Amino acid sequence: MGLLETYKKSIDLIKDHIIESLIFGILFYILWSLLFLLPLLGAVIFSYFYPRLANWYYTKVTGENINPDYKTSFLSLLIPNLLFSIGITIILAVLVSILIQLGSTFSNILNINNLQQLILLGLSNFHTFTYVLLGIIIGIIIIIVGGIIWLLLLYSIYGSILGKVNKLLIDAEKSLTLFAYWLLFYIIADIILLIIGKIPLLGNIIVIILNIMIVYPALNLILLLKAKEL
Repeated sequence: MGLLETYKKSIDLIKDHIIESLIFGILFYILWSLLFLLPLLGAVIFSYFYPRLANWYYTKVTGENINPDYKTSFLSLLIPNLLFSIGITIILAVLVSILIQLGSTFSNILNINNLQQLILLGLSNFHTFTYVLLGIIIGIIIIIVGGIIWLLLLYSIYGSILGKVNKLLIDAEKSLTLFAYWLLFYIIADIILLIIGKIPLLGNIIVIILNIMIVYPALNLILLLKAKEL
């Protein structure tokens, strides 16, 4: 199938299986949220349960019988997810330290009586904020590395869910194809949702509902349908 055919089939499957798509969207949203809410543990939970959720949803809407390799899909997801979680944790820890440092600095400024003490305090804080900036940069780099690994393992993730891959595999060409299909749909959906989100009062609520009912299921079906074809 070409790009438009894949998109159309995914939307048609969603329309024909509204209840299953809604259940999938809600559970996927919960799993995705855990990546941010539970440092490290959230990455493990998502990597373990997402392949099983994706398998359930795919077999429900397509009627196909597949034989997933959950061990491979778990490892393929766990590596980038852990890196992502570590990067987020480092950045959050650094931001918390900044808030604590700012509170301490403000308190010290109130107790300073001369210019020399103020200069010494400024020099001390300069070194602290240098380390803080370094921590943020390291966190961002780890997140970027995790994103690159996720991209390269895309075919391994979805191929193993479909039972086509039985070992950790980097297939750059197939993974980039999957990413291109995923990214274009994501951009189109994001633009539409951005416009809808500007509707007064109900905009944000509608966006959440559309994400859960259509966007999340469609993005996952697109990846699975295309991986099945490759």
